[in-house]
Amino acid sequence: MAAALGATAIIALATQLGGGKTLLVLTGVAALGLMMRRRLAGWVWARLVRHRFQRLCLRTSLRTSDGRLPLVVHTLWDDGDVVLLVWCRSGMSLPLFESYREEIMVACFARAVRIGAHHRWGHLLVIEIIF
Repeated sequence: MAAALGATAIIALATQLGGGKTLLVLTGVAALGLMMRRRLAGWVWARLVRHRFQRLCLRTSLRTSDGRLPLVVHTLWDDGDVVLLVWCRSGMSLPLFESYREEIMVACFARAVRIGAHHRWGHLLVIEIIF
């Protein structure tokens, strides 16, 4: 039923605009759909990685002596990779996160993980999950 309705709409569009313009409109709609699909997939993947990272911190000793977890400030989907901006609480440091590099790779389905200090603020870390 939906396919018949879609075909009817395309035929109606073709009679109104003509064949060439209809093809152009349909190509644009298809391209927009593919771009939105990729963007949505990136958003979902970034949220999944953030969740997996936070669960890793919860299940390991990657937290403060009081049991407080590091705060994930921002998650960014960047050209197929995910970048996490992590706020280190008191007692956490870059070497602590580097000692958990392999666990982060496994938990976040990564091929490699780059961990570095933020260029401006010392309490922030940038963790790049590479797929």
